[in-house]
Amino acid sequence: METQNKGASRRLWLWLIPLILVIIYVGGALHYQHRYLPRTEVFGIKIAGKTPTQAATILNKNIQTTKYTFKEGDKTVLTTTGAKLGISRNFTAMLNSVKDNQSAWSWPVHIFTQPTASLTKTVTLINQTTLKQFATQTAAKLNQTRTAPRNAKLAFKDGQLVTTKERYGNQISATKLASQTEKQVLANQNTVNLKKTYDKPQVTVGMKSFKNLKAKLTKISHVSGVLKIQQHNVKVSKSEVQSWIDINGTSMTISQSKIDHYLDKLDHKYATYYKTRHFKSTARGTVDVPAGIYGWSISHKKEIPVLVKAVKSGTTFDKKVIVKGNGYHADGTDIGNTYVEVDKQNQMEYYYKDGKLAMSSAVVTGNPNKGKETPSGVFYIWSKQRNATLRGANYATKVSYWMPVDDTGVGLHDSPWQPQYGGSWYLTHGSHGCVNNPPAFAAQLYNAVSVGTPVIIF
Repeated sequence: METQNKGASRRLWLWLIPLILVIIYVGGALHYQHRYLPRTEVFGIKIAGKTPTQAATILNKNIQTTKYTFKEGDKTVLTTTGAKLGISRNFTAMLNSVKDNQSAWSWPVHIFTQPTASLTKTVTLINQTTLKQFATQTAAKLNQTRTAPRNAKLAFKDGQLVTTKERYGNQISATKLASQTEKQVLANQNTVNLKKTYDKPQVTVGMKSFKNLKAKLTKISHVSGVLKIQQHNVKVSKSEVQSWIDINGTSMTISQSKIDHYLDKLDHKYATYYKTRHFKSTARGTVDVPAGIYGWSISHKKEIPVLVKAVKSGTTFDKKVIVKGNGYHADGTDIGNTYVEVDKQNQMEYYYKDGKLAMSSAVVTGNPNKGKETPSGVFYIWSKQRNATLRGANYATKVSYWMPVDDTGVGLHDSPWQPQYGGSWYLTHGSHGCVNNPPAFAAQLYNAVSVGTPVIIF
């Protein structure tokens, strides 16, 4: 009888234990229908067994004071709170998303394994303005005693191309700090590795673009040349050419402004357009005549692209300089030996042809007492016109022979209205600025000179 009772008791437990387990399982499932599964954490904060409302309350209470640590290796550099990082206080949508992704019937499994909290992207987890402000201020403060990165660079020094390797420092990028912090927060991590936020050099010697630039500059570094200016051979050294190169990171340009400046120096030394001439006059010996519109200078507009092309080719150049204006001669002369000379002091005009005096005459120049003095300078006959009408503010005068010499309306012409020439007549009966020639002399001169003939007035 006792044996039968024991058997019945064992059978009862065999039925009762599974029933109890089922009741516990079902009861647990019902319990977790509206609660988070065991071991559930969000942002490192435990919300297991809590309803979404309860969890929101807990998060709102704790998220602002949660500590975040910023480390460099094993060293803790600083700690801060969620509030200073700008972590959002609105968790409703996120918590609902986490709950929706959990199955209450799987609660026993999560007693031993932590469930994955799915955070929806539609939830704003961090106030970006606050986070950016934290990152900017933190980086600025920490970088005061840190080493900045340095890009690899190429430069010309003492005629040689020198390579400076990049340097990896330990300064912190505010942008990377904000990004890495956000990444860790979203991953429910409370530690940020500062080494991942270091600023890095943007240019390194191993970059293909850097190697290509070095090859290009190596070729250019050997370029030199000669510019032929009249009888002068101006040597352009390698160092001079190298000074025209602007290097920026992995790119280079040949500076047109630097070439322009170099050509300015050559103009100052050799060109005549802006220069005072030491002129050997007929009656007054050597006189200084200021610049007029006659003369030459280097044509920067045409010369610069030619030099740029020559440098880019990487080969030595030897070329004649490109000029503009008048009076450029290979032998170095400027005015030459065919010209018109107007001596205002002596009221005389001379025409020299191939170095010999061909014609001369007394003339009448502008009246200085009325502010109409004929301008001094080295000019040239830039046009010839028969039967022209000369117009001014209060006159319109017809002439038979008109030869303008400057850009203000001054020229040489016949003047049949003048009763006499030379002497001091110009002080009372001078022109409006032109050089009045006797009619017969003007006719001869008109036929003798050509457009481009220099006219020296002094």
